[in-house]
Amino acid sequence: MFSLSSLALKLTTITASVSESILLSIALVIVVAALIAFIARMFKQEIVIAYIVAGILIGPLCLGLIKDTTLIKQLAEIGVAFLLFVAGLEMNAKKLKDSFVGILLIQDIVAVIALATLSKTFTPYFVIFTFLKLTLLCLIAGFIYLGFFKRMAKKAATSTELLFIISIAFLFLLVFLSLVLKISIAIGAFIAGITLANSPYKIEISAKTKALRDFFSVMFFVSVGMLFSSITKSSLILFIPAFIVVVFVKSLLTALCLKLQGYTAKTSLQTGLSLAQVSEFSLIIGVIALTNGLITSDSFDMLVLLTIVSMASTPYIMKLEKVFRRNFEKIKIKKKREDEEKKVKGKKTVILFGCHRMGSVIIKQFEKVKHKLLVVDFNPDVIKSLRKKGVSCIYGDASNLELLNKLAAEHEQNLRVIISTLPKLEDNLLILKYFKKIKPKVFVVLTAEQISEALQLYKAGADYVMIPRTISAQQIVEMIKSLTKKDFAKLKKKHINYLKDLEHFFKS
Repeated sequence: MFSLSSLALKLTTITASVSESILLSIALVIVVAALIAFIARMFKQEIVIAYIVAGILIGPLCLGLIKDTTLIKQLAEIGVAFLLFVAGLEMNAKKLKDSFVGILLIQDIVAVIALATLSKTFTPYFVIFTFLKLTLLCLIAGFIYLGFFKRMAKKAATSTELLFIISIAFLFLLVFLSLVLKISIAIGAFIAGITLANSPYKIEISAKTKALRDFFSVMFFVSVGMLFSSITKSSLILFIPAFIVVVFVKSLLTALCLKLQGYTAKTSLQTGLSLAQVSEFSLIIGVIALTNGLITSDSFDMLVLLTIVSMASTPYIMKLEKVFRRNFEKIKIKKKREDEEKKVKGKKTVILFGCHRMGSVIIKQFEKVKHKLLVVDFNPDVIKSLRKKGVSCIYGDASNLELLNKLAAEHEQNLRVIISTLPKLEDNLLILKYFKKIKPKVFVVLTAEQISEALQLYKAGADYVMIPRTISAQQIVEMIKSLTKKDFAKLKKKHINYLKDLEHFFKS
């Protein structure tokens, strides 16, 4: 006889078995992904490769431990949402304005536009209608942010947990609206991220959502591996020319364009070769295209294979920079970058290589005698900012002998001190040997990340080597030994005022 109690028992049994299946599937994914990621890290490979390989291993192609990929696909969708949410958080109005010719930024924007327009019915009407829906979604996001979220966040700012849940609610509200408007949820997540990027609490939001993003991104990349069906002859035929184009043609063309814009051969090649791989965004687009039936399984398999091989080969491709550099240095350009054309007035007694981190503090200390200081940096934005503040500076790469020769010719007579805050050992050794050779009595201060590197620089003739972590620890110990609690309170107040002054100096 039918009864509610028997039905409830059956439903409970089914629910328990489904829950157990879900739990086992997630546990299997995490355990296998963790093991392969650990092995990948030992071989200095990208963790993304490990996740994809884990998916291939436990998926239908190999062991078949998880045959039903529906669950993983659903978790992967949430993973995509978090990936694009965090990507949006890293952008703000100022960054979009200042970095609109940036290569990676252009790639992200193009990828998001591609996500919005992926469909079998790709017509002018469809594209226009899609952009109208995107505009509407952006307006709604702005209204919700200004009308509700901003006020709620201000009140919730004292509780990081409350701020976190409000931010996640905003994310999923935009995801829900995307579904209503029949737009990819990835687009809604990206718009949510960009909207919150202009919030004063963006750093706290980004830090809190990172763990969730990392968890669901594992699910996404593992699902990519599980969707990998086979290595066929047709996919290999597509793979070879695609690999040549992505790894060599694209990277070298990018490097050439940067060189023609006036960047140094080293900077141009390092930037170009670092892009010699398929990005995570390409996989996101590939999964959505496969789901919508826009590409074949062979094409998707080729994309996955290309991602694995190109990412794995990037560390070795980067070593080709020195091979190509000689030929790139021969390329003559009619117009150099504006930052290089401007001449530095007056003879300098101190040359500082690198404005980042400790360099900014050193510049502040030299503010009263900044006419004696020359800063060398290869970040155009840093050069632009320093010029506004009246600091003598020049755009250039410390490893460029032509630049060092130019500096020596113009300032050798008055030169007294060389300071480098650059992290690379090779750059510091070059600077040390070059200036000690032309002027043995010049005082050279360098920076090292490791103690072993510092000892190597001392052995090579450095007058002093700064190790940021060691210096900080040493200062703390000395203060604890000599200062009272009252002294510490005064020192803290003085330090806060100094940091605020320093922040104001570099923001204004």
